[in-house]
Order: sequence, then structure tokens, then C-alpha cells
Amino acid sequence: MKRFLLIFFTLITFSLGVLADESHERAFSEDDKYKIDLNSAMEMALIGNIELQEQRKNLGISQNDIKIANALKNPQFQSNFLMGRIARSNSSQFGVMLPVEIAKRAVRKKSAEAGLSYTENKIRDYEFKLKLRIRTSYFNLLLAKSDLKIMEDRKELLEDLCKIAKNRPKNTDNYQIDVLQADMKLKKQIIQINKAKANVRSAQYNFNRVLNLENNLTLYDTKEDSLFDKSFITNINLPDYDVLEATAFQNRYDIKMAESKILKAKKDIDVATRKRIPDLYVSGGYAFAHDGTPGAFVGAGLDVPSLYTYSPEIKNAKLNYEKAQLEYNSIINITKNVIHTNHDKFIIAQDNLKHYAEIMQESNEILKLSKQRYKKGKTPLTSLIVVEHAHQELLNEYIAAIGVYYNAYIALIQEIGVDNFGLVQNNTNDL
Repeated sequence: MKRFLLIFFTLITFSLGVLADESHERAFSEDDKYKIDLNSAMEMALIGNIELQEQRKNLGISQNDIKIANALKNPQFQSNFLMGRIARSNSSQFGVMLPVEIAKRAVRKKSAEAGLSYTENKIRDYEFKLKLRIRTSYFNLLLAKSDLKIMEDRKELLEDLCKIAKNRPKNTDNYQIDVLQADMKLKKQIIQINKAKANVRSAQYNFNRVLNLENNLTLYDTKEDSLFDKSFITNINLPDYDVLEATAFQNRYDIKMAESKILKAKKDIDVATRKRIPDLYVSGGYAFAHDGTPGAFVGAGLDVPSLYTYSPEIKNAKLNYEKAQLEYNSIINITKNVIHTNHDKFIIAQDNLKHYAEIMQESNEILKLSKQRYKKGKTPLTSLIVVEHAHQELLNEYIAAIGVYYNAYIALIQEIGVDNFGLVQNNTNDL
């Protein structure tokens, strides 16, 4: 009886452990796997992305730089106490000296304000590029899930082929070869599916790594199951090139950053030049003689830049201003060229995608007819496998074409500095 109870409790403990493991696995695969759409993913990242929070700290630093630039010089407490016989004919002094900057604080403050404008645009540029990275990782996850769907659909087809091959009369020519060939194709397909599942999981982790949300244990997934879901890839109306170019010059944050850099470099020339203006020192305080006679003293002085005239600082400030202008001109020229290039790439990719959509319908019909012919014994299995393989390659080409199309779209909106072409249409009303 004791032995029976021991075995019974051992089995119960083992079963509970297995159920716990299975429960943990289900929790990871279901509860931790939360589907969100692209817009929700971007909104979450704008609030909780750790790297973005780090970048936003620079805003406070730039705001403090304005206060630093506008700061007054601290006064200096001075004393002069004489001792010995010299004190009989001279007074001791205790007072304050106040340094007064002449025509310097205002230009320093304006330079710091230009630096704040640069920081603000840099943060907005980081937010925009973060959303582009989320778009790309979201799409790559959909791409991996689409490859898996193709593999799983092909597995269903190969399972049908195995059944058809086994159900045909055993005295049919090549019966054994057809069965072995179909079974081998099915087993190889299972291996490909396992690889595709690993790619999906890797893409999912990469998507969550780009989101980079603080203290987040949820493994987010795309709302769409694959790129075959037409709700993600819709027909995008491409604006004219002139509209895209005007939108880029109006919205791109790196152009605004370059403009802020030019303004700051110009203000820095003023800052460096005004260092040549002498600073004033005003002092005053209490004075008293050795015999106790009270009095006061006042004084003034100038910090004259005679030995060092700040010429290197002024020259460097002018050189930085010229560099900022060249950087701005370079961005403008490159932007025009890249928009032209990406505009043409997008048109070609969009046209190719339309052709692939038509070819896909024809390929599906060919595969359907070939399967029926093999089932009726009118064609060998080898011919059907060739048709199926061609269809598989076509599906891969179609997904790749979608990838080229969407990547061209991302590249184009990156160059014009907006989230989508719908915003371009809205902005054109103000141009």
C-alpha cells in the first residue's frame, strides 16, 4: 500500500510539473504575444522608447544653456588690511568688486537660443526616424510571416499530393516512385517551415527591440497575419515630384537643423567678436585709518584685450559659419537628387506589383488545373511538382516585389519628412 501511494504521489507531482511547463509555454506564446497595428506601435514608442527619452534630456540641457549664457558675473569680495607702521598713514579697506560685461550677454543668449532650436529639431528628427525604423521592422515581421504562410500553404498542397499519390492504383506505373517523391517533398517542406518559424520569431524580437519600451515584458506582434492581408498594403497615390520636393524643404528636420546651425554659427561670430570689447570692473566699500578715522573707497577698471585679441576665435567662428552654409547647400542638393531617384524607383515598383498581381491569378489557375489533371491520371507527378515549384517561386517573387514597393515608399517619405503621402496632399494646400 505504501509503495502504491508513493508511486501515485510521484505521478501527480510529475503531471503538475508538466502542466506548469505547458502553462508557462502558453503564457509566453499567447498572453505575451499581443497584436498591435502600426499606428499603435508608433504611438507607444513615442511615449515609452528608452532611447527617445534619452534624446529628450538634451532639451533640458539646451534650455539650461540659455540660462548659463545669460548669467551675470558674480561679485568679488575684497579686503586690504594693513599691519605695522604702514597702517599709520594708509587706510585698510573692505568692499566689493562687480565685473560688468559690455555687449556680450545678449549675443550669447541668442546663440544659446539658436542651439535650443537645433536641439528641438534634432529630437523631432529622432522621433521621425524612430517611426521609420518601426515601419521597417513591422514590415519585416509581416514579410517573415508571409514567407511562413507560403510554406504552410505549400505543406497543405504537398499533403494533398501524398494522399493522391497513395490513393492511386498500386499497379500504376511509377506508383512507388511517386509516393516516395511526394513524401520526401513533404518532409523537406516541414524543415523549411521550421526555419520560417525561427525567422518569424527573430523578426518579432527585432520589432520589440526597435520599440524598446521600458519595463515591458510583452512580446508584441503585428495585427495583420501576412502581407496577403490587403489592409496593410493599399494603393498609394504618388504626388507629383514638384510637390514632393516642396514638401521636403518645408518638413525635413535635418534641413531645419542645418538652418538652426547656420543661425547659431552666425551668432557665434558676434559672440567671438564682442570678446574684444573691454569689460568694466566697478568696486567700492568701507575704508578706515589706523587711528579709527572712517571713510569709503570707490574704483573702476577695464579688462582691455591688448595682449590677446581673440583673432583665432573669430576666425574659427567664421569658418564654422561657412561650414554650416556648405552643409545646408549639400543637404538641399542631395535631397533633390535622392527624391528624383526614389520617385522613379517607387513608380517602377508600383507598376511591377500590379503585373505580379495579375500573374499570381494565372499561376493559381494553372496549379489548380495541373492538380486536377494529376488526380485524373492525365499527367505525371513530376510535371505537377514542376508547376508547384514554379508557383512557389512566383509567390516568393511576389512577396519580394511587395518588399521593394514598400521599402521604396519608406525611402521616399523619409526624404520628404512626413509620415505618409496623405500628409503631403494636405500640406500642398499651404504651399
